[in-house]
Amino acid sequence: MRNKIFTALLIVLVIVLTYLLVTSRGNKESGIEPAAKELVNAEVKNIVTKMDREGFEHTVMSDKENVIKSVAQLDTNSRKKLDSVNALLGIKEKQLEHWISYSAKLEGKLLKAVRTDTSFRYEDKWANIEYVISKDTANNGHFNFKYNADINYAEYWKRNHFLAPKKHYIDFWINDPRATINGVKRIKIEAKEPKFKVEGSSIVMYDGHAHIGADVGVKIGKVKVGTSYMYNTATGDLKPYYYGKFKLLDF
Repeated sequence: MRNKIFTALLIVLVIVLTYLLVTSRGNKESGIEPAAKELVNAEVKNIVTKMDREGFEHTVMSDKENVIKSVAQLDTNSRKKLDSVNALLGIKEKQLEHWISYSAKLEGKLLKAVRTDTSFRYEDKWANIEYVISKDTANNGHFNFKYNADINYAEYWKRNHFLAPKKHYIDFWINDPRATINGVKRIKIEAKEPKFKVEGSSIVMYDGHAHIGADVGVKIGKVKVGTSYMYNTATGDLKPYYYGKFKLLDF
């Protein structure tokens, strides 16, 4: 029994050491910090503009665009912009997780004015514009302006087919057909996944008999090793099980 346990643990240890050896070689490269080689600009280039059935213009982008692991990956201009955002929010650099900015243009032409005794007015579902005529001929008068529009932001995913991995998108639009999206600036700082993690769980299995038990495992990257103690409810036996797993698919 001890020999079997020792052999199982030895196999698991070999799997873990092999994985760590391969990944460490792949990460070494030339010794230059990856962030020093990759300077990310806040401007997002890969955006798609489309119209919906209501005539609203949408800007759609992949949620993977401009996702960074460290602020050190940003170019100088983007870092300055992020510094101003942090100052505006009153937070420190490490507290910011996601920042996104859309630039939009609103343009209307041949808007028909209604004349009153004291002003010229235009009003629709979104805008209310009024030019008030001054009683004093030396004064040019003044404008009053009010604009109401919903700004919409959505995150969603799609699959090309039922076995395909999920593709995540960000969509932005304004509920006024006169609004045009000109560009997007976006930075998202990727949360660091711990390479080393201890996991515990309860287990129920059935192989003709019901087994209940507990599992404790150690996760290192894509490798997980652990042990389970299972109680056979039919025979009353309590047995240990040892395992090693390597994640091949994740979608």
